[in-house]
Amino acid sequence: MTRNSSELKLLAPMALIVAVAVCALVGSLWVWAEQADKMSRNREEKLVMLGLDQMADDHSQLMTPITIWDKAVESTAVKYDDTWVKGNIGDYFQNFLNFESNILLNDKGEVVFAYQKGKEVPPETLTNVAVQTRGMVDGLRNTYNDRRAKGLPHTTGSNHAGRLMAIKGHIYIVGASLLLSDKQDSPLLKYTPYVAIGTHELSNEELMALSQRYMVSSITVLNPGQVAPKGAATVAFRDDNGNVLVQLTWMPDTPGHTLFIRALGPVLMISLGLGLIALVLLHQSQRAAQGLIASEAKAKHMALHDNLTGLPNRTLFADRLVQACERLKRQGGHVAVMCIGLDRFKDVNDTLGHLAGDELIRHNGSKISSMIRSGDTLARLGGDEFVIIQTDTDGSSAASLAKRVLEGLTGTVNLESGQVFSSCSIGVTLIGDGDIEPAEALRQADLALYRAKDEGRGQYAFFEVEMDATIKLRKTLETGLREAIHVGDIDVVYQPQVDHFGHIIGVEALCRWTHPTRGPVSPAYFIPLAEECGLMNELGTLIMRRAMDDSHRWPGLKVAVNVSATQMRSPSFMTTIKALLAETKTSAEQIEIEITEGVLLNDDSATQMVLRDLRHMGFTIALDDFGTGYSSLGYLSRYPVDKIKIDRSFVSNLGVDPEAEAVIRAIVKLSKALNLNIVAEGVETRAQKNILRQTGCNIIQGYLFSKPVPSNSIDEMMQNERRLTINDGLEFTAPKPINKPAEKPIKMTPRMS
Repeated sequence: MTRNSSELKLLAPMALIVAVAVCALVGSLWVWAEQADKMSRNREEKLVMLGLDQMADDHSQLMTPITIWDKAVESTAVKYDDTWVKGNIGDYFQNFLNFESNILLNDKGEVVFAYQKGKEVPPETLTNVAVQTRGMVDGLRNTYNDRRAKGLPHTTGSNHAGRLMAIKGHIYIVGASLLLSDKQDSPLLKYTPYVAIGTHELSNEELMALSQRYMVSSITVLNPGQVAPKGAATVAFRDDNGNVLVQLTWMPDTPGHTLFIRALGPVLMISLGLGLIALVLLHQSQRAAQGLIASEAKAKHMALHDNLTGLPNRTLFADRLVQACERLKRQGGHVAVMCIGLDRFKDVNDTLGHLAGDELIRHNGSKISSMIRSGDTLARLGGDEFVIIQTDTDGSSAASLAKRVLEGLTGTVNLESGQVFSSCSIGVTLIGDGDIEPAEALRQADLALYRAKDEGRGQYAFFEVEMDATIKLRKTLETGLREAIHVGDIDVVYQPQVDHFGHIIGVEALCRWTHPTRGPVSPAYFIPLAEECGLMNELGTLIMRRAMDDSHRWPGLKVAVNVSATQMRSPSFMTTIKALLAETKTSAEQIEIEITEGVLLNDDSATQMVLRDLRHMGFTIALDDFGTGYSSLGYLSRYPVDKIKIDRSFVSNLGVDPEAEAVIRAIVKLSKALNLNIVAEGVETRAQKNILRQTGCNIIQGYLFSKPVPSNSIDEMMQNERRLTINDGLEFTAPKPINKPAEKPIKMTPRMS
């Protein structure tokens, strides 16, 4: 140490001189860099504010097809029409313009209609919206009156306005539009116009799109009390008193800092060379002691922490929960235990590999850590499950934290192996009894997590005593489904596919299940249950075997069988298909494989290979529910698809929504250009059938012809086809047991009088 000290004393004067010079130079560079970064930040803030204003104006402009319309004035100011108002100001604004809350103000500024979350609500529910938008509405009315007084046209941009507002800690796009005649000389102009107002909460996806459009980093919402990161760019929303209600914040580009870092290298290299000798001397003396300390700390850390994320493991979680419960006994209060499960995490592992799954786990663990208080604990119990211990809390605080975690973990994540959409579900139990065992607290949170996932994922649920019964019911159905698949107690029914002359040219195989004690169970419930319980491959094999057996009853008739993404990803899928063909002595040319667009979502070579092998064997490939998911021309060109099926959601709107017919015409035109067959699902009325025939869709399927029926009914239909005359003069051949429901009345559309 004496030698080291003497060498350091010799180096001290030179090191001091170098340090002073380096500090002066670095200081000058830093001041310049700060000024450059400030200018860049101001520029980005102006761009983002401009984009927000444009977004608000675009939303308000979309209202004008409904509000600038004689029918709008006749149904409000002239004679108030509840049905028209609900269908247009309510349903249309929500379904087509994405306004979650809508109100209608009369000529006195009173709320006469309020609509929120898909239903009409009492006007007083949304009075606060009318109050906060009063200035915007007054401005619209004044501008309108001025233009009328000057004889200027009223159908230009002066009749609507849009802006962003902060309401209850959230940012909303607010659009307002006067309800006016679409003619300049209409007698309806004598009426004082009503005002339609719609609000749409600014979503994370819209903020992401805004970020990408103006090439800034991810924009996030900053609520009151939250502090923006140092150097962050912000757009603040204030009340009339200048108080900040909520802010948008993002990290701006830092050109000055970047250049500073580049210039800093040469300067630091000089000081590094001068200080290297001293560092080497100090390093030798300290390395042994530091190594010993580090090894001891590492061993202790590994015993109590998860290797993948570095978070506390199950052991440390249990210890922290015991400590929290001990404080409960002494001080009272509540402790919240939250189980967090990533939604569809298995799909990430299956499609992108376990390394991608590990990366997603680390990413989400880091995100959650940034959301909790320093006194709370975040642990990873294994797999995709995290758990939080929130101390000194209550139900409201626990719900608030759960909501923040849900919002923080929902969105697109860019992994090294690809892009995935991540979300989570959360189960919460609130502990007020310090004598509870950690295992019981964790069990309750797990049950609540189960409820959150069962109710649709992407949400949180608090533990309730009756959850035990719900889980038992689900276990009962799971056990029953497993047994039904094992013994083959699953029914397969068939729905005919016919041409416009009524000839059956194919059938689609569909499964049905009746529980021994609970009766028929909807496929919408037991198929997702089979997916979650790992029974999808067995169920799919059972249906495929039954369909192949039945196909021998109808030579020359295509039998369509749905194949899920889970089956397609199974390594044994092709082996199973070949074995079933041999077992049932079925020709592959008689079977059609129906897949959904979700199968093609990851666009991987393995899926392409499986589909090409199926085509090579003789199967035809149909793309089911086309137009409802991630429709892409690339899929149709890269994958060996023979047929596309138009989803029933488009067919149901035929004759009601002109856009539905336009979409179907586009799909038919596309299919013909690519030489693909096309089928329309869910045909229930003759009007729909006639429109489809006019668009060029030659194959149709739905209750107009037959509901799904057992195989012996298909036998009877094939044997007893008869000629029927339709009102349009065409001859239509239909099966004898038609089993169709009465045609439904046409639903009102937003622009229907």
